[in-house]
Amino acid sequence: MATRPSSDPIPASAASSTTSAELDAIRVAVRGDGRHPGLVDVLPRLQRSHKKELIRREQWTSGDLARHPEPRELIRSWRRPGNLDERGRLLHVFDARRVLVEDVHENRVVKHVVYDVRARLERLEAAGEPEAATLRVELDRAIDAAPFLRDVGPLKARPTEPTATLGGDPIYRSVFQSWLALPR
Repeated sequence: MATRPSSDPIPASAASSTTSAELDAIRVAVRGDGRHPGLVDVLPRLQRSHKKELIRREQWTSGDLARHPEPRELIRSWRRPGNLDERGRLLHVFDARRVLVEDVHENRVVKHVVYDVRARLERLEAAGEPEAATLRVELDRAIDAAPFLRDVGPLKARPTEPTATLGGDPIYRSVFQSWLALPR
């Protein structure tokens, strides 16, 4: 059986069937099917109930605005050169603040999936696929309905195993499964 050299172009029928299969998978990822919701349904729901983490952020702050200074950090603040005013009070204190952040692994996976689907739609739209533009507009509206994604960083490594949230939470699970269903 003779194989086609890699420099030969892909036949138009094979390219269109590949594009059609990818568009079908992207359509399901964006709009969903009867069993799983799509990104247009999931992103607004995630905005209301996305995963957050309470972290401790330490920083130098004005002495009178310190909230939770640790005793050993007070000693560090006293020993810092030039950190006392003329009355012997601390100018700056190394303080710990607790803040809620959206930048967790599960939200990074969601952002990765959303922008991977969007990039594929842009590529299909540039190739002349008319439905890709409609799907991209729908996805952009869903992204606008989920502003928490702006505070989420990039995915550090492709997930190989789902976390408890990606596998257990129905909303996160549907995003993860739609990403796994996309052609590679």
